[in-house]
Amino acid sequence: MDGAINFSTDLETGTVQKLTTSWLFQSLGDIIELDAWVPENVISQIEELNQNPANIFKQRPSREEQLANPKMEGPKAGWEYNFTPEGWDLPESAAEVGALQYNAGDYLFPHRDKMRAIQPNGDIIADSFRMICHVNHTNVNDFVFMYDGQPVKFEPRRWYAVNTRKVHSGFSFVDNVWHLSAGVHLSHCKFNGQTAEENLAFTTQYLMEKIPFFQPNWNTKGVACERN
Repeated sequence: MDGAINFSTDLETGTVQKLTTSWLFQSLGDIIELDAWVPENVISQIEELNQNPANIFKQRPSREEQLANPKMEGPKAGWEYNFTPEGWDLPESAAEVGALQYNAGDYLFPHRDKMRAIQPNGDIIADSFRMICHVNHTNVNDFVFMYDGQPVKFEPRRWYAVNTRKVHSGFSFVDNVWHLSAGVHLSHCKFNGQTAEENLAFTTQYLMEKIPFFQPNWNTKGVACERN
């Protein structure tokens, strides 16, 4: 029909909009639980991975070195892998997959992530978000994770998409706390070798499958809705 508005396009340019992290977190919230999980034996898998230097892309320095370096975000052990382990329920667009181990007294200093894509002239040259999984000791009396000034309790072994541009931090009261994280990309990433188009497609399909109650675009809305 002439004059009808197509809400799948940008009203000014007429171009089809693309999924962005801004749309994702503005629409669904800053912390999005996903129907994605790591295996029950993931700690054993991590320990086995860490025994082979060939698996490690980079590793955090010793506790003493971290305490002496004001640029470090708190003492803890950490490993970033040079691949995405199988069975960890991550998308093909994931990269920078890593594990952090906290002991009593270790902490994550308050900080923001995902800011490096912003250039001095205002350009944003990349788009990605952080996925976080707290494997164990999720009780706030064991490990407290602070997000935007509030404590957050995660479900053990479950992945969450988190808007880490907001300030977050943490402190451990017990030993042997394990956290996992991964960068999930919607644009080009040199670490996973995918093009911008491939990463966007992989990430979109993954989110459509893993976000609880996500409805397909063909689903009827209103009184004729088939799902309720």
